[in-house]
Amino acid sequence: MRRIVVLAVLCGCASAGSPSEETTPRQATIYAGADAPLLLAEKPRAVMATIAAPPATVWLATKKVYGELDVPVNVENTGTRQLGNANFYKTREFGGQPMAGLVDCGSGMTGPKASSYRIYMSLLTTVQADGKGGTTIQTTFVPTGQDLSGNSSDRLPCGTTGRVEAMLIERVKAIIGK
Repeated sequence: MRRIVVLAVLCGCASAGSPSEETTPRQATIYAGADAPLLLAEKPRAVMATIAAPPATVWLATKKVYGELDVPVNVENTGTRQLGNANFYKTREFGGQPMAGLVDCGSGMTGPKASSYRIYMSLLTTVQADGKGGTTIQTTFVPTGQDLSGNSSDRLPCGTTGRVEAMLIERVKAIIGK
């Protein structure tokens, strides 16, 4: 019996880490502002493309695409050429596409959760001169989901399939090509 007690004490001491040691990796802060709660998730990745057109032309085409996608633009910084919205939501579809094809919130018994969740989105685009007469467009899309069928109002991190970013860039290119 005495051996068991000694062994239990030694195991407890061996597994305890120092107080300054952090074992849980921190999530990236996606957005923190007065009009939305703090959102934490995987670090977002921007999708970039180069377009053979001047930045002013790409900027105007990007604004038009945001209008076509029915995204309420509340970030429009002409100095840094950043455009978009850090906190808006859609349900079931976005840009004429089913939400489940654009966002991955996991699956439940009835199928993809993105099909029934309210999807809160941060969609921001930056337009920069590339130094060669063209423009680099960079789009960051960060979705979170809220289950409307339950009692919780918490937003859950979701992933992007990359289709929203690609759709936005392709539509900008199509407008410039006209």
